[in-house]
Amino acid sequence: MKKLLALTSILLSTASFAYVTGDKIHFQKDSTYVSAAYSKSLCFDGENFKANIRKCTRWTTNDERRCTRYGVFAATQPQESTRKRCARWGGRDDSNCLKWETVRYFQSEVRTVKFYGQNDDLRKTETIVIPTCM
Repeated sequence: MKKLLALTSILLSTASFAYVTGDKIHFQKDSTYVSAAYSKSLCFDGENFKANIRKCTRWTTNDERRCTRYGVFAATQPQESTRKRCARWGGRDDSNCLKWETVRYFQSEVRTVKFYGQNDDLRKTETIVIPTCM
């Protein structure tokens, strides 16, 4: 009963928010993000973030590229990894990357999450610690 009350209060307290920032863990290999504020499966084992993610397993064959079937898969992302970013832009309006560089990419298990209302007004700030994997 206590869990039900806690879940209800969480749902009611976050239902009026237009958007949230600072909550996402990027799973690079799976090209997706998982919300630390809303995910039920996201956890941290000391070195890696783990989560169950929903991905498309079948697409329409016409030009619409619409997903017709989803599956749930286990995803893992190291806390510390690397990523590529543009080091020098060029071309018309600086729209083309002329040089790429590899940089350290670190994601903390402690997230400062900001919840905003419909008028971009900050409603609350919350520190979320991603739970330890069992």
